[in-house]
Amino acid sequence: MFFLVKVLIGRAVVSLDRPFSYYTEDDTIEAGQRVLVSFGMSKSTIGFVLEKPIKIEMTLEEYQQENGIHLAQIQKKVDDFPILNEDLIELAKRIAQYYKADLIKVLSSFLPPSLKPRNSALKKTQGKTATFAMANPQVKDFSLTKNEKKLYDSIALQEEGLRTVHITAKASLKSLIEKEAVILNEVPISRIPKIEGTKSHHISLTDEQQEVMDTVLNGEDKPFLLEGVTGSGKTEVYLKLADEYLKNNKGVLILIPEIALTDQMADLFSSYFRDSVSILNSSLSYGRKYDEYKRIAQGETKIVLGTRSAIFAPVTDLGLIIIDEEHSSSYKQDNVPFYDAIKVALLRRDIQHCRVLLGSATPRIIDKARAMKNIYTPLYMKTRYAKNQEHELTLINMNNSDLIDINISSYYSKPLIEEIKRNLQSHQQTMILLNRRGYSPVYLCRKCHSVAKCPNCNIPLNYHKRDDTLRCHHCGYKVNKSDYTCSCKSHEFLELGYGTERAYEELRFLFPESKIYRLDSDVSSNDTRHEILSDFSKGEADILVGTQVIAKGHDFPRVTLAAILDADFSLRLPTYLANEETFDLISQFVGRAGRGDLKGRIMIQTYVPDNKVISLASHQQYQEFFDLEMEERRKYQYPPYTYLTSIIIKAVDSKKSFDVADKVKEYLLDSCAGKRINIYGPSSPYIPHANGRYYRSILLKYKSLDEISPILDGIKTIRLANKDCEILINVDPGKENL
Repeated sequence: MFFLVKVLIGRAVVSLDRPFSYYTEDDTIEAGQRVLVSFGMSKSTIGFVLEKPIKIEMTLEEYQQENGIHLAQIQKKVDDFPILNEDLIELAKRIAQYYKADLIKVLSSFLPPSLKPRNSALKKTQGKTATFAMANPQVKDFSLTKNEKKLYDSIALQEEGLRTVHITAKASLKSLIEKEAVILNEVPISRIPKIEGTKSHHISLTDEQQEVMDTVLNGEDKPFLLEGVTGSGKTEVYLKLADEYLKNNKGVLILIPEIALTDQMADLFSSYFRDSVSILNSSLSYGRKYDEYKRIAQGETKIVLGTRSAIFAPVTDLGLIIIDEEHSSSYKQDNVPFYDAIKVALLRRDIQHCRVLLGSATPRIIDKARAMKNIYTPLYMKTRYAKNQEHELTLINMNNSDLIDINISSYYSKPLIEEIKRNLQSHQQTMILLNRRGYSPVYLCRKCHSVAKCPNCNIPLNYHKRDDTLRCHHCGYKVNKSDYTCSCKSHEFLELGYGTERAYEELRFLFPESKIYRLDSDVSSNDTRHEILSDFSKGEADILVGTQVIAKGHDFPRVTLAAILDADFSLRLPTYLANEETFDLISQFVGRAGRGDLKGRIMIQTYVPDNKVISLASHQQYQEFFDLEMEERRKYQYPPYTYLTSIIIKAVDSKKSFDVADKVKEYLLDSCAGKRINIYGPSSPYIPHANGRYYRSILLKYKSLDEISPILDGIKTIRLANKDCEILINVDPGKENL
């Protein structure tokens, strides 16, 4: 008798994207565990057990002879318990099928670095323990010296023992251990800091909020879309819902779009639920990720708060998934396996029979359309908490030279400067949005007028004054300004345009006595982000300038002025999502001002003040924008009227990328003949060359998921035949891949 085990080899190779059979006599191996196996020329490699091992009653020799195969033995199990349960393994399989991704890459997305199904994970931070010396209660008859007795008494006073690293009398400790007066105990040490809320949070819901909550708890079993204007109290509804599920011992998973929002939400939820909250985001240390994952998997915490990848958290008895700011593009993964956290939430709903609540002031067009078709249950919150329901709005036409004094500032109009002065004099706070980081987006040679470009991606390098570097915001390439020379050998450059760093510097020049903070993704430290947001929330700073990270979810009651410097920026993006991205950003940011007792003032600088998207966003007229955008989508047959898939071909050699792209196109033309599928390309994407790879892309538009699925599966044959070229399939692509 033995056990037949299906093992997925932990290598991201297309030819290995299937389980391999091994045998074991260990009856403790379970699905969801990692094991060490031999494979090919490797003496040992990590594998992942996909299914419950099958008990085989015949001998190994009889089984091999009957089936004409040879089975290798599993060397050992790596984990003492399944790191993924059956539901999560099923979820991984469905994600792999929907997104046409290799299963091992999907599984890797589920797990923290220390638990990933690959050999390198064994070298990452695992569980941490500490050694404690404890008085042995079983041994009474021993003779101790004066020093030994002193140390023994100190240890005996500590109910949980004394940590050995804190004991300086090492010789006495050694003697006590030899006499069995003291025993050593290895105790797990948590690397999770104690999260303490700043205040208790009593919640009393309005009638509107209570109606939403009752519908989620008792309504029809469909996904819910909560359309709540900024400041309407969606977070309070989330808290009360989590409380209800926790009372019934059900788990709750809450997703937020940005790391910058984690601290504020963690403080709020921990003040309400104390130790029942776990935090998951990419800024955590490997050790803390490991500890949080294990704590969640073992059911020690029932509420998980995190960013996109937290959607895979192993929450036990999951009852509710909440996705806040569901319109955010950050919920879509921009590399393999290209998953969308909202789609994953819906897949988990099908498997684990939990409820899903999507919340936003400006829902995604596709989700709003589903709510209107009754695929989702629509919920509304139309009343703001703030006493001042109306904003004072000013659109500033930057084409009007009378509004700009270049001797003072080229970036801040005269009306905006005056309003900032007014706010400073009134001791009120100001937020300024510019969705472009760095100091200058264009570094231009004075001699030949060529633009400094990334050698990997051939796109303009951004100048960052803080560390005097030129950086590529796509691939991360960086070079010191002093080391950069133009192709014409010139060392003289102009810094054109502006990003948050330059906008911040200009503010400091205009208002030298004020306290100004900058927040964008260049502020990489989690502690720094927390300090900036905490200080600003307390009113210890006058002005906060930043990218889109300051536009979502923050509640600063002292902010009365919110200004956007370049409202047109996202309209210029080469994607059908440009209008939606622009509307969401402006509309969300408009809601940051006037959340307290004072009326909010909004100032928007634009070169296209007559643009309908900017006008509707400025007035937060979501329904009107939805109707306008749906007509555009219908006209050009974009989602929700069709589905999209982007196929990306990349290779080290340019000719290879063209040749393989042509093969994919030829296959698609043959497979899609007579079907309602449109094929566009191959073409060069917006960034055709990056990180030493040449790119080609093909876009598919289609009406039926069932019709396209087997066709996309067939591309695997081309992948197998062209291993020196990557073919990536991005189902439901975001703006980065169109």
